[in-house]
Amino acid sequence: MADTTSTFEALEIDGVVVGVQRLRPYAHGLVWYEGLRVASSHRRRGLARAMLISAIAEAKEQGHREMRLATGNVDAVPLFESVGFEKLVDVRWWRGSRVEGGESARIPGAAEAEKLWPGIARSPGIELYHGVVADFNGARDLGSAELAGLAESGMLRVGPGGRAVAGLRRPWGDNIAVGFIAGSGGALRDLLMALRFEADADGLDDVVVTLPRDHPAADDLRATGYDFANDDDHAYIYALTL
Repeated sequence: MADTTSTFEALEIDGVVVGVQRLRPYAHGLVWYEGLRVASSHRRRGLARAMLISAIAEAKEQGHREMRLATGNVDAVPLFESVGFEKLVDVRWWRGSRVEGGESARIPGAAEAEKLWPGIARSPGIELYHGVVADFNGARDLGSAELAGLAESGMLRVGPGGRAVAGLRRPWGDNIAVGFIAGSGGALRDLLMALRFEADADGLDDVVVTLPRDHPAADDLRATGYDFANDDDHAYIYALTL
C-alpha cells in the first residue's frame, strides 16, 4: 500500500527523470529522508546536493523540527555532513540463529513499559544511541513514550524483573529484528536467549540486533551465541535540526 503521508520527488532534465528522493513524516515533528538517487549520467553536477537542500527547505515549510536519515553509503556521508547533518549512531548488526527448547520473552503492557524507562535510561551504553532507536525504517525518539508505544503494538520484550528490554522493529527478512537493547548481566543475557527461542517458536530463521559501535552489550551478545554480522560494512543514522 502507498504511504499517503510521504512525498516522492523526481528531478527532470529535458523531460527525463534523472533524480529521485522521498520525504516521509513518521512521528510528531520528525521527517525521514530516503531514496536519494541520481542517474549515473548526471552525477558530479551538484544535483544530489541541490535535491537535498530542496528537501530540507520543504521539511522546514511543513513545520518539522528534525530530519533524520540512515545510510550505508560512505560516499554519501560527506554530502550529508556538508549541509549540517550530524551522526547519531554508528550501527553494527549482530545475528543469532534460532534455538529450540526455551521460553519466549515477555511482552509488557504499555503502563508497565513506560515505568521501565528511568532504569533503562541508566543502562550501560544507552548514551551511544544518542536518544534514538537504531531503526533504518525510521529512527524514533528513545524514551518512555517509545517504550509504551512498542508495548502497545507487541514490539517490546522484557527480561527478568524488567532489568533488560529489547525494542523490535519491522524486519527486512525472515527474522526478529531488534532496534535497541538495554540492560546488562544475567538479565540481558536471558533476554537475548529468549529472543532466539522466540524466533524458533515463530518459525523464523534468526534474530538480528542493531547495536551502536562499542556498546558494552557486545560481550553479552557473544556470550549468548550471536555473531558480528557486518564487520566490513558501514551504516549510520544522521539527524538535522530544522
